Amino acid sequence: MNKLLIGLATLILFSCNTEIKNDNENSKNQPNLKTEVNGKIKVLNFGTAHLSQTSDANSSLINLNDPNEKADLKKLVEKIVEFKPTIICLELEPKNNDYIASTFSEYVKDQTKRLNYSDELNSIGLEVARLSGTNRIYGIDSQTGFNYPSLIEISNKNVADSLYISKVMDNYQKVNALKFKEQFKTINTRDYKMETFNLYNVLATQHTTGNQEGVDEITKFYQRNLKMYSNFNDIEMTENDRVFILLGATHTAYFDIFLENNPKFQLENPNTYTEY
Repeated sequence: MNKLLIGLATLILFSCNTEIKNDNENSKNQPNLKTEVNGKIKVLNFGTAHLSQTSDANSSLINLNDPNEKADLKKLVEKIVEFKPTIICLELEPKNNDYIASTFSEYVKDQTKRLNYSDELNSIGLEVARLSGTNRIYGIDSQTGFNYPSLIEISNKNVADSLYISKVMDNYQKVNALKFKEQFKTINTRDYKMETFNLYNVLATQHTTGNQEGVDEITKFYQRNLKMYSNFNDIEMTENDRVFILLGATHTAYFDIFLENNPKFQLENPNTYTEY
């Protein structure tokens, strides 16, 4: 049980996850993309690992002091810049928008001036904005707390559910240990995102007799993602905009489903931007 409780903290990491799989099956690893834009707003919904300052007990093991890892980060940023975003959305709450704007105005002149949050917001989010020449950067997060350990404790009473969750947790650890390029490639596959989406659905089914603890807890997480989606839709956009969203991988799984069913938006394939 201790292993499951430790592993569960990794849920909030990307907020993400699944078994490492071969990415050659592109049809499985892409969102439901349409071939024609027809005036839709293009969106690159991109999953990230948390590179620093995360409250998660288990976080990505990527070492950006490694010259090879730093080089791959630079290549990823340059690849995303090719998308030519005009709007960038980060995993910060909207109340931080003034802070984001003031920090970015300093960051453009001096890249040591950074947001005091997990470093992917700077190393990917702000850097993509700087190189793309856009200053339209918005926070869309909505923080909410959950009682995951209680659901794990309940799942331990069912052998099949306990084994399934243990398997996913083991996969989280494997993903966390990957090098930068492979980690980002993995967490942006369709299989990976749908596996973590299903994990939350499985947790929602955990309950004691006569109660619905799983539904009560996972409803909070679903509500968080809906609030994030609402925040996203509050941003003024036109069909000429190109939107880059940088979130933990579980959030991107929810956003894939929200966006691919909204006729206003056209999802880009994130796997295109992890090939460099």
